[in-house]
Amino acid sequence: MRSTLQKIILLILLFAAGDANAQLKFNATVSPSQIGKDEFTQLKLMVENATEVQQIVPPSLKNFIIVSGPNQESGMTMINGAVKRYIALNFLLKPKAVGNFTIPPALAKADGIDLKSNPVKVKVTANSSGSTSGPVNSPFSSTDPFAEPAPRSSYKDFILRKGENAVDKINKNMFVRGWVDKNSCYVGEPVVATFKLYTRLKSESNMIKNPSFNGFSVIDLQQPNDMSYRVEEYEGREYNVYTIRRAQLYPLLPGKLDLGIAEIENNVQFIKAAYIDQQRSLYNDLFRDFTDATIPPEGMEFHKVSLYNKPVFVTVNPLPEISKPENFKGAVGSFEIQAKVEKNNFSTDDAGKLAIIISGSGNLQMVNAPEIKWPDGIEGFDSQASDDLFKGTVPVSGRKIFEFPFTMSKPGRYTIPALSFSYFDNAAGVYKATSTQSIEITVTKGTGRPKKIIAETDSKPEKNFLAKFFSNRLRVVSVIAVLIIIGLIIWLKRDVRYEKRNKESIAQPDDDKAEAEKIDELLETRVNPLEKAEEFLYNEDGPAFYMALNDGLKNFLAKKLSIHPEAFNKKNITEQADAAGISNETSVQMQELIDGIEFQLYTPFAEKEKMKEMYDRANDLVQLLNTYRTIQQ
Repeated sequence: MRSTLQKIILLILLFAAGDANAQLKFNATVSPSQIGKDEFTQLKLMVENATEVQQIVPPSLKNFIIVSGPNQESGMTMINGAVKRYIALNFLLKPKAVGNFTIPPALAKADGIDLKSNPVKVKVTANSSGSTSGPVNSPFSSTDPFAEPAPRSSYKDFILRKGENAVDKINKNMFVRGWVDKNSCYVGEPVVATFKLYTRLKSESNMIKNPSFNGFSVIDLQQPNDMSYRVEEYEGREYNVYTIRRAQLYPLLPGKLDLGIAEIENNVQFIKAAYIDQQRSLYNDLFRDFTDATIPPEGMEFHKVSLYNKPVFVTVNPLPEISKPENFKGAVGSFEIQAKVEKNNFSTDDAGKLAIIISGSGNLQMVNAPEIKWPDGIEGFDSQASDDLFKGTVPVSGRKIFEFPFTMSKPGRYTIPALSFSYFDNAAGVYKATSTQSIEITVTKGTGRPKKIIAETDSKPEKNFLAKFFSNRLRVVSVIAVLIIIGLIIWLKRDVRYEKRNKESIAQPDDDKAEAEKIDELLETRVNPLEKAEEFLYNEDGPAFYMALNDGLKNFLAKKLSIHPEAFNKKNITEQADAAGISNETSVQMQELIDGIEFQLYTPFAEKEKMKEMYDRANDLVQLLNTYRTIQQ
C-alpha cells in the first residue's frame, strides 16, 4: 500500500516539475533536410527561455564534414507581447556519402537542468536537390575548390610538366597558415586568430578539422556564408587566399596555450603539359575556366593531400596581484558603470527595480553582476542580466544590464550606496575603478496590499479571467499538485499508524540503528557514482563524458561532505574535507581534479586522449574518500 502511494506521489512531483519547466526548450533543426551529395545543410541547436546556459554538447556528426562551426548566436523574439530568449549553436555540414542519416540528440545543461534535443533526419541524394543554389554558406566547392568565378589571377602551376614532382608542386603552391595579432596577452585580453588557405592550384577542398581553441572563449568574426577571396602576396609570390577561420579569443587561464590545427583535405587536379602541347586549342580555354574544358582522363592527374597549419601559441600572462582590488571579478578592458531606478518615490505596496549598466569594450560577455549592500528596510533579490553587444568589434563593445528587483518593508528615506566596479585596463597595464552615484528614494506607507494593475480589456471579465488563468497555469497546476500531495501524505500517515497499532514489535535500539547506518554506508561505497561517465568513456564520447564525470564527482562529494549543491564551492569543499579528517594532500588533489574537469568541460572541444586519465584519477579519489565516514550534519 505504502509503495503504491509513494509511486503516485513521485508521478505527481514529476508532472509538476515537468510542467514548471515547460517553457525551457532545447530543439535541433536542419535546413534543408534534403540535399545533394555536394550540397550543404545547416544544423541549429537552440536553447530557449533559459536564464543561463552552462553548456551545449553537440551530437555525433560522423556522417558529415563540419565545414563551419560551432558558431554561437543569441537573441530574443517578441510575439504578442511575449518575449523569448534563445542561445544557439550552428554547424554547416557537408555529407560524406549518399543515404538517409539520423543526427542523434544533442545534450545541454541550462539553469541547472539536463536537457536533450530531438533527433533530426537528413536525406542525401546523388543529384542536386534544387534546395540550394550552389554551395550555400560554404567557402569551399565540390567542383571548383571555392565556388567562385574564375580567379582574378590565373596561374600556370596546375600544369604538370615532364619530370616535375606533383607532391613538390603542391607543397610549394598550396598551404595553410595560422597566426595571431599578438603572441602575448593577459587573461581576459582579446587575441585575434586568423587561419587562411593559400593556393595557386585547382582542387576540391574540404575542411575536416577546425582549430580547437582550448582555453579560450571564442567569438567568430567571419560569417559562415563568407566565400570571398583575395589575391595576396606572400614571400614574393601571389596566391588566391581564402579565410578559413577568423575569431577573437578571450583566454580563460594563464600559460602557453595552443590554438590547435586547421586541417584541409584537398583533391588537387593537374593537367599534363604533354596533353596541352597536343591540343593547343584548349590552352586559352583552360585559363578562362578549367572546368569547361573537355579533358579526357589520360590528360589529368589527381592527388589527394591534407594540409594543416604549423602550431600557433599564445603566452597568456596572469593578471597582476599587486594592487588588485578586493571587488575585482575578472573584467578586462575599459568600462563605465551607471545605476538607475524607475522612480524615486515608492510606497510599501510597490516593488522597485534597480538597473546597473556596465558599458565599454572588453570581455563584456564574462562580466558578472556587482554586489549591492542594500540598506536596512529594503530587501533585494537576484538580478536578471541582458546585453546589447556588438561582437564585430575587437574587443567586444556595448553594454550589459543587470536588473535587481527590490521591496520596501517600512516607510522612510533610503540611500542605495554608490557601487564601485573594478577592471583591469590591459592597454595601460593597471587596475582601474569606476563608480555610480548614490541613489536617494522615499518610501511612504501603503495600503497594506499590492496595487492592482487594471488591463485595458477589463471590460470583458470572462475573457480576462480565462486569459489570466491560462497565463498562470503553471502556478495553478503547482498549487493543485501540492494539495494532492498533502492529502496523500495525510492518508499515508494514517495508514502507517494503523499498521503500527497492528504490530507487536517495538522500536529497534540505537545500536541497531547505528548498525543499519553502517550497512547503508557500506552499500553506498559499492555504488559507482561515475558509472555514467564510464559508459561514455567506452563510447569515446568526449563532451558527454566530461559532463557526466563532472556531475557524478560533484554529486558524490556533495553527499560525502554534506554540502548543499548551491553552496558547492572550493571554500566549502576545503572546510568540510578538513572537518572529515581528510588530509591536505588529498584535498589539494580534489581541487586540482575538479579544475581539470571544468577546464575540459568549458572548452569548445574536449580532449579525448585525457579521458582515461581523468576517469582513473576521479575513481581513485572516490575509492579513497569512501574510507572516510560521511559527515553528519
